[in-house]
Amino acid sequence: MAKRLVVLALSVALLVAFAPIGAPSHAQQLDSVLYVYNWGDYIDEALLIAYEQQFGVRVVYDNYATNEELFAKLQAGAEYDVIFPSDYMVARMIALNLLAKIDPANVPNRKYLDKQAVDTWYDPENYCVPYLWGTSGIAYHVSLEEPPDSWAALFDPEQVAKYTALGGINVMDDQRELLGAVLLYLGFSANSAERAELEQARDTLLRVVPEYRYFNSADYQETLLPAREVIVSHAWNGNAAKAALLTRSETYPNGEWKYIIPKEGGLRFQESACVTARSPRKATAEHFINFLLQPENAASISNATGYLSPNVGARELIDPLLKSFLPSEEDLARLEWIRPLERDARRLWDEIWAEVRIGG
Repeated sequence: MAKRLVVLALSVALLVAFAPIGAPSHAQQLDSVLYVYNWGDYIDEALLIAYEQQFGVRVVYDNYATNEELFAKLQAGAEYDVIFPSDYMVARMIALNLLAKIDPANVPNRKYLDKQAVDTWYDPENYCVPYLWGTSGIAYHVSLEEPPDSWAALFDPEQVAKYTALGGINVMDDQRELLGAVLLYLGFSANSAERAELEQARDTLLRVVPEYRYFNSADYQETLLPAREVIVSHAWNGNAAKAALLTRSETYPNGEWKYIIPKEGGLRFQESACVTARSPRKATAEHFINFLLQPENAASISNATGYLSPNVGARELIDPLLKSFLPSEEDLARLEWIRPLERDARRLWDEIWAEVRIGG
């Protein structure tokens, strides 16, 4: 712990010392506090301290584990200023008037963003700003003589038994990710709203759920994988990369964890930094988002989380190991976006998910 505090202090010192000359200094115009709600382990925490020290704004920072948790919290009245929903949730929140449209004039560092990341299906009017992006597939330990290449590693009883005997399996405790993955394995769309297809997905899961060692989508990259509590894990590519970063050694210079997108396909996503419609601190929220988009800050976020940034200015500053977790063009062709579901479909998914989790 002491070592981590020293490293954090040095990181903050460097971030403050090398803050860009001419960076906006709006301390008198900024609010005294900002409420930020983000995924767990999805930022370089040194940046929060650097922002507080540089601009005099206290950042109250909380975490969530799924988009649905974020949505439920906001629906229950929680008042956050900056949030980081995934693509389909951004679309849903825009439709429900839960987001404020960011003023581009207040976020000039948008100029560093890859145009393809900005022009998206889920946010055509640019309410939000792209933050990090990635894919979901399977992480596996390098000791495996026969690495997985299919979702069968998680859903076929025979293969599940094999990987259980070799060290155990973790799957994400995430409705859209886990049901989406098993739907792809069965040859269906990850966004299916067909009861028969979802019931087949449920039955497939129920045959193997008792064999899973963990349902963890919150911190498996820092707990389960580095400690080798499992041999295979349902994973986001950035979390697999983070596990690789944490396990680099003389024996394993590239870490102990690798990642594949199964042959049946996988899911892709992009998180965005958004300002909530209820925020009374919109200008400060935009200022904070602009700070995160400074190339050296965007790079430090990637290096801390394992995810690659849509920030073009950050690319040369990102750890080369992370680039090995980028999907190939062939992989990209097999990926599907998670899409918003209509109300009846959401109820069906909730019903199926409850049956899966009770079965586990």
